[in-house]
Amino acid sequence: MTMMPPTLEQLRELAPGYLFETLDAGERTRFEHALRSPEFGPALQAELAALHTASGALAASQAITPPAGLRDRLQARIAAEQATSVPSTPVPVARMASTTPVAPVARVSRATPTSQAVRVTPLGTPAVSTGTASGARKAGGTSRAGWYAAAVASAGLAAALVFAFDLRQRVDTLEAEAREKSLLLARSDEKRKESEQTLATLLAGRGNVVLVNLNTTAPTGPGMQVFWNVRSGKAVVNAFGLAQVAKDRAYMLWMIRDGTPVPLKLFTPDESGRALMGNIEVPTSTTGITLLAVTEENASGAIAPTMTPFIAGSVPATR
Repeated sequence: MTMMPPTLEQLRELAPGYLFETLDAGERTRFEHALRSPEFGPALQAELAALHTASGALAASQAITPPAGLRDRLQARIAAEQATSVPSTPVPVARMASTTPVAPVARVSRATPTSQAVRVTPLGTPAVSTGTASGARKAGGTSRAGWYAAAVASAGLAAALVFAFDLRQRVDTLEAEAREKSLLLARSDEKRKESEQTLATLLAGRGNVVLVNLNTTAPTGPGMQVFWNVRSGKAVVNAFGLAQVAKDRAYMLWMIRDGTPVPLKLFTPDESGRALMGNIEVPTSTTGITLLAVTEENASGAIAPTMTPFIAGSVPATR
């Protein structure tokens, strides 16, 4: 019987198997012959390019290793599907018992040249010709090449989705850790700069640093030390034991000059009640300045105290 030439649709069905190298020798030969032909070549090249692009994009999202035993399970299923076409009882094969020819009672055919499954068709039954082995596969069920490609693609897509979700969680965690470390680094850098300014202010005094202690009458109350560099006109303030204030409130450091309060620095303590401030602008002379004091004021500042200072300290006279 003359086999009909394959159609483009039948050849396209072989494309996934050709790409994944699951075709048998006969199918591969037919596909490669069509691939070189001017009639089917351009369309098949485009089909292979599209399949290659899709599989490449999936592989780029994550390198996926098929589960152990997947290929064996697929081959077992293929064999089971092919076995459904074999009768449950052996078919007697006519043998030559004498020189008298015996007419055959059935036609035995194979799905492919290398297939172990056979199909027995009684004589007189019209033969269904599809032109290629791919047509027989369409009549009997899903193509093993297409089924294998679909199974691999489905497993790859599921693994890629799980990987993407896990990757997103890891990225979020790393970003949160990076933000936290960045804040800690910024705080450490700020404290380092304050320490450098404090040290520079103290060392630049060359014996011209005036220490002013501010205290309260309570034995366990807050306190403050002001290191006043009259040479450079800078001061370092170390406050401790201060209570927390509301968001719209702050502490103000004043100097009493010729009997008039003059604001020096508006500040708030940290969680421990401490405040270390450097590089505060102060006069280069203590003349006329008799007292340093602290009050609680509005966070926007004040030009005059609105309450009696709760800590204060006398400024010693300088030479």
